[in-house]
Amino acid sequence: MSKDNYDFNDIDAILAEFRDADAPPAAEPESEVVPSPAPQADVFSFTQTAEEPAASELPEQIPEATVRFELGDIPAAEENTGRKARKKTAFIEAESESAPADTAESEAEEPRKGKLSRLGRRAKRAGLPEGIEKPAKSEKPPRVYTKRRIPWIIRAFLSLVFAAFTVGLLGWAALNLHPASDARSQSGADTRLRLSDKLDVYVNNAASDALGELTYIRKMYTIQESATVAPRPDPNSFGTTYDPADIEELIQRASILLDGQKVVFDPTADFVPDEPIRYYLDDTILVIAWKEYIEQRCCTFAEVKIAHGSQIRRKLAEDSYSSSVQLYASDMAEAANAVVAMNGDFYAFRDLGITAYQRKVYRNNPAQVDSCFFTASGDMLFSRAGELMGPGEAEAFIEANDVLFAVAFGPVLVDNGELQYCSGYPIGEVNTEYSRSVIAMTDELHYLLMTINHTPDARPRATINELARTIYSKNVWKAYTLDGGQTAEIIMMGGPINHVDFGFERAVSDIIYFATAIPEEVRS
Repeated sequence: MSKDNYDFNDIDAILAEFRDADAPPAAEPESEVVPSPAPQADVFSFTQTAEEPAASELPEQIPEATVRFELGDIPAAEENTGRKARKKTAFIEAESESAPADTAESEAEEPRKGKLSRLGRRAKRAGLPEGIEKPAKSEKPPRVYTKRRIPWIIRAFLSLVFAAFTVGLLGWAALNLHPASDARSQSGADTRLRLSDKLDVYVNNAASDALGELTYIRKMYTIQESATVAPRPDPNSFGTTYDPADIEELIQRASILLDGQKVVFDPTADFVPDEPIRYYLDDTILVIAWKEYIEQRCCTFAEVKIAHGSQIRRKLAEDSYSSSVQLYASDMAEAANAVVAMNGDFYAFRDLGITAYQRKVYRNNPAQVDSCFFTASGDMLFSRAGELMGPGEAEAFIEANDVLFAVAFGPVLVDNGELQYCSGYPIGEVNTEYSRSVIAMTDELHYLLMTINHTPDARPRATINELARTIYSKNVWKAYTLDGGQTAEIIMMGGPINHVDFGFERAVSDIIYFATAIPEEVRS
């Protein structure tokens, strides 16, 4: 029997045929196997024997039926057809059209691994009722992405951590990478200094850029230690005024540079009439210069706050120790691009004390006078007469304290905030009234320059102890006397701002000056 001659009304004959197919084959010769035609959508291909009815007996239309397929053992015909052997048993149950719909339920076993069997798929394509329905695939809701913002307190904490790391790195660099003094190899010291300065500047400025939106870090600029010329000051940063209120506003603008330090300038001071108050301000230096009367004396002051120790410098005539050339202090200040300057110790005029320049000791005769040392960090250190007398002591002191240069005149006027009394001194005619010059410190990187000069209206000048008392009244921490007389002067904006004895400058061998650290290319 083949798919072309099934008689669906003879169910018993169909079932009998499948039962016979399950039985072992007889010993008689096998029936001829005829390849089945192409499969249709509603039936299966089976082997056809010669005894099956003709295809014409197959009814034209198959009544509605429910087809149930179960997996079972089906005799394999793969030896002749080449198909893979499968074990199947098919049962077809027919129902009349008049049968109620609710009784025609399909009973199908759950397909293996959740998929429809081949028979189930064919029944579905034939339009017959399905016994198995594949569950609908659930759709996942679309994923919603939201931007997560870091809480402000975490950002603030990270800023503090980064700032602390930066400060620690800068401190480590200052302690470990700054060049030690080495008189035998100045070029080596300069190389180490350049590396140190570059590291300091790079770390600080990188932190300033990285944290620009979270906190303000002022960018750091330095002047190379061996440079004989500083960056040119900005002409637009200079100014003059006769109103102390303008200076108070200037001080407010310099609050970041001052970093909480108090200024010496007092708007209620007894200012000299018709004398302007001069000033300069940029991100690295603040200068306020004025004249006032103290105990009837005409005192000229210049208050200076700098951002880095490299901004306090010393210049020698022709930039060479023991040069035979002497120059006016105003000319050397202009050549060095000083914002403000004052006379030095006039080392070429005497041979006492300890004199050092660019870390090298040139004169070591400390028996009679006090010496003043200026360190790379901008501090002022003192050695008293009779100290550092042993062999190599001065060199060891300079190396241990990172001293850049030293001057020798004196005496010391104020030390660690205490007024010093001088009963006698080998130079300077300390007990006679003379024009005097002094450099002092009020705080870290904060200085006060002062001269007391003879004036056309015959104002008194000062003895050493009167000078000490006057500078001490400004609450300074340290103060040291420089060369006086006609060389006592403060230079700003092109010339001396105090009245110089005899009305004109005297040529000298050296000056101490303060400079801006901002390069011209950065400013422009």
